[in-house]
Amino acid sequence: MTNGHIITKGHSVRVRMGIRERKQREFARRERDILDAALKLFDSDGWLSVTVEQIANAAEIGKGTIYKHFPSKEAIYARLTLDFYDKLLAHLRSADEDQGSVEMFRGMARFALRYHLEHAEYRRVVQYCKRGDFKNRAEPELLHGFANLDARFDEFSTQLIQRGVAEGVFADRPVERVRYGLHATFEGAIYTLWEGYCWGKDIDTDTFVEAIVEFMLAGLGVETEPEAVATA
Repeated sequence: MTNGHIITKGHSVRVRMGIRERKQREFARRERDILDAALKLFDSDGWLSVTVEQIANAAEIGKGTIYKHFPSKEAIYARLTLDFYDKLLAHLRSADEDQGSVEMFRGMARFALRYHLEHAEYRRVVQYCKRGDFKNRAEPELLHGFANLDARFDEFSTQLIQRGVAEGVFADRPVERVRYGLHATFEGAIYTLWEGYCWGKDIDTDTFVEAIVEFMLAGLGVETEPEAVATA
C-alpha cells in the first residue's frame, strides 16, 4: 500500500466521521426544536388536547419526524420534565463547597424555589408527570428515567444532610425521615408558588421563599433569624 493510498483512506474516514457528527448535531437540534415547540403549546389551558400534529406544525417538521425522536406524546412530557430537573440538579451540584452547610443549604433552597418560579412554563407538564396515573401507564424506559433522577436527587440531598450533621449544625436524625419532611415541604411550596396564592390570598414571592427556606432549616435543627427581604 502506497502513502497515497493511506492518505486517501485517512481522508475518507475523516469525511465519514464528519458526516456522522453533522447528522448527530442535526438530530439533536431537531429534537430540541420539537421540545421547545411542545413546551410553548403545553403552556396554556387545554394543553392536554395538544396533538402530535400540532407539535410538528409548530416545529415546522413532518408528523412522522416526531416519532423518530419520541415514541409518544407522553415521552415528550417525560423528556421535558427530566430535562427540567437535570438542569436544576446540575446547578445545585455546582455550589461553592467552601461554604458552611447552613449557607449552602440556604442558597440551594432559594435557588431551587426561584428556579421553579422563573420556569413556570413547565408547571403543567411537570405536575402531570408526578401523577400516579401517569406513572402507572408509563413505559418501563420512562419509569427508569424518573427512578434514576430520583436516585440522584436522593444521593445529593443525603450527602448534604450528612455533611451538616458532621459539622454539628444539623440535628442528628434519621436521614430518610428528614428527607421526607424536606420533600413534602418543598413540593407544597412549589405548588403554592405556581398557583400564586396561599390561604386564598395572593402571595409575596420574596417573603414566601424566605419563609419556606427558614422553615426547612428549622426542620434540620438550625436556629436562625429570618433574613430581611430586600424591597425595591
